[in-house]
Amino acid sequence: MGFLNQYNEQIGLIYDVSKLKRKYETSIKASSQRTKCVSYGFFLITITSLVLYFTRDAMTAQLVSQQASFPVHKRRHALADKSFAETIRTKFGQKCSPQENIIFTKTHKTGSSTITNILLRYGEVHNRTQLLYKYPSSTEYKKLDPDRLLTGRPTANIFAQHANFDHAFLKDHIFNPSKTFTILRSPVSQFSSAFSFFEITKLYPADTFEESLKLFFSSHMHDKYLVNTYFCKNCAMMVNANSIDMGLNIEEYFKSADQDKYLSNFLEQASQTWDIVLITEHFDLSLVLLKRRFCLEFEDILYLRSLERIKKDKVEDPSLLAKIAQMQKLDIALYDHFNATFWREVEKEEGIFEELAIFQKLNKQVQSFCVEGTRVGYQGTYANVLSTKARDNFQCMAMNTRCLNFIRLIEARDDTAVNDNMRTEIALEFTDPDSLNLKQIIHMDRKENIIDLAYKNKFKLN
Repeated sequence: MGFLNQYNEQIGLIYDVSKLKRKYETSIKASSQRTKCVSYGFFLITITSLVLYFTRDAMTAQLVSQQASFPVHKRRHALADKSFAETIRTKFGQKCSPQENIIFTKTHKTGSSTITNILLRYGEVHNRTQLLYKYPSSTEYKKLDPDRLLTGRPTANIFAQHANFDHAFLKDHIFNPSKTFTILRSPVSQFSSAFSFFEITKLYPADTFEESLKLFFSSHMHDKYLVNTYFCKNCAMMVNANSIDMGLNIEEYFKSADQDKYLSNFLEQASQTWDIVLITEHFDLSLVLLKRRFCLEFEDILYLRSLERIKKDKVEDPSLLAKIAQMQKLDIALYDHFNATFWREVEKEEGIFEELAIFQKLNKQVQSFCVEGTRVGYQGTYANVLSTKARDNFQCMAMNTRCLNFIRLIEARDDTAVNDNMRTEIALEFTDPDSLNLKQIIHMDRKENIIDLAYKNKFKLN
């Protein structure tokens, strides 16, 4: 605790504990209301995790009160012989080796693009290879095919693309030992987000978002989905999409003699397959948990928001919410199962909320350094406008590069079938000043620590 007191003023760690508590109480309550399927057991786990967090009040209050009386010259002296990032690493570092080989199951409309960006950057900074398709590929791999893998790279360290989960394939093409993780979102909000993002409203035109949803449900037996049929028109990447992403076969489920047993077996197998499952509604906490379990550093999990829609369509009609929940029953079962698991894992992590507060402060400062404004971007989402200094830093540029562009730049660089003449033509496709280009992905320095850079003018050490 004394060590933390030496530097918490410099990073501005004077936060409102009660506000942070209310945020988690509200988030958990909203998540449970959206799914409407939270079991009594999960309720107990949630309460246990909150009690665990609330016990940190006394510790945090002591930290803040002691800060004012701690001599400034001692705080500066303690930092003088280290970079700021090294100082934080000393306090929150772990005595373990960083996870080198990672399988990420990229789910739809869960914040997974931000996770993929983190893993692409992690590979670039730490010299880890990505399992990719030949140039030019897409982020939607669907069924994994060994013949389409990047020329000259049948095996790699990291996989972080959209694909129906195929554990046997990935075990064959990702170096061992590896760890597997994914992220899930409350299925009702995931459905609404996907319906809007993939512009399903154009297929069911109406005056309002909710009226478009009503047209969707009134067409093509959507009310009979998983009751009389497993076929779902215009449902791809939207209805029970996360279960499908994680390998559940909808046709097999529908035709099984005992659907409850089929689903129970799937959840049991999933628990054994994924080492950790993150939760979108607790995104930052999920990243800190990932950092601990995979032995990462704060700079590895920093992020800028991406693909966040400017216009956020909401569903408030109770009858529509009930219909969405009925269609999403497989994803709801999956989410409830792993949401409960998530809080059990958080409960095991001593000091994780202190670390969460530090991470949120760091990430906010890095975002302030990198971003100077916003503009309209891909499919009506916010796009960041980077500062002049940020355009000279690999981490800022990489954090702001769309996953598809990031992937294609790595493919163009690493695919042995791509020659220099082809690369010259490819370079002309990537000219956004706020994103990486081919020259930068090949030559840009990755060593400058973004945390040190972001705090360089925040405080000066004597």
